[in-house]
Amino acid sequence: MKKVKGDTEFSAWAREQQNSWRIECKFPIGTYKQKQKDGTCKDVELGNYIEKTFAFDKQYNFLSDNIRSVVANALKTKEKGAKILKTRLYTNLLSSQPLAFNLFAELSLNLDLATEFLNGQFPNRIKSVQKIIFEHSDGRGDCSYTCDHSAFDVFIEYISYTGHIGFIGIEVKYAESLNDAPAKYKTRYAELTNDSGLFKQNSIQYLKEKPLEQIWRDHLLSISHIRHENTKYAEGFFVYLFPKKNQQCQDAVSKYTEQFISFDDATTKYNEHKTGFYIKHIETFVSDLQQICKEKWLKDFICRYFNGCI
Repeated sequence: MKKVKGDTEFSAWAREQQNSWRIECKFPIGTYKQKQKDGTCKDVELGNYIEKTFAFDKQYNFLSDNIRSVVANALKTKEKGAKILKTRLYTNLLSSQPLAFNLFAELSLNLDLATEFLNGQFPNRIKSVQKIIFEHSDGRGDCSYTCDHSAFDVFIEYISYTGHIGFIGIEVKYAESLNDAPAKYKTRYAELTNDSGLFKQNSIQYLKEKPLEQIWRDHLLSISHIRHENTKYAEGFFVYLFPKKNQQCQDAVSKYTEQFISFDDATTKYNEHKTGFYIKHIETFVSDLQQICKEKWLKDFICRYFNGCI
């Protein structure tokens, strides 16, 4: 398959991996809209896409019937302003949104498994997972939150060992380079940043630029959920989940954590609990899940996204 302009080393590998998986599964190739020099768009075949009619009918971008049912329900009940684009969701094998469903939808239907797994990932915090939902924000567009339409890819509500309600907000990445132009800057971002007491002085000048800006806004969304005057959450934290070989994501989160007051230059570590910011690699996440889950969907996940090797 030809390399796509703008692909990083990892995104080129991931795109080819999805193409190879599609070919092995005998799914028909799909197209994407390529902008032409005259401003028009042309449908161009690309291997990480499934043909649209087939994709909508068979829903094979998802790894099990359970996952398909969760996706259908998420579309039916999606929040106003939620960015769940059905065509991209069903046809684009490379998109991180179907990956989020493929990794978390089965857990959303088995909360005992989700509790066991997540308590292992974040020890002594999670007594019981109450629900797992997708593309969620309590305050989408609300200026008492972040005043924008950001949302968590995955949102997990839990009961803590102290009996309080907590949450995990998760941003899921796969092949993204984080090279998108920053969203329109809002003064609310600075207010939340300064009021949090987590960031170094003058850090905003770095945080508002790519590739840190989207990470910053998602983290601020988590902070705003905890600090909101009407919040039901006594605690909560944010997880940035991505493949360890995605160097662009790794470089970005490394630079982001340098802006924390708790960041130690000598050790390059920071206080995860205090900042409410956790970095997780999908490979480690899935490998740990394999220790307690032997279901076919998880084996299929590893085969599809990592060529069977984690």
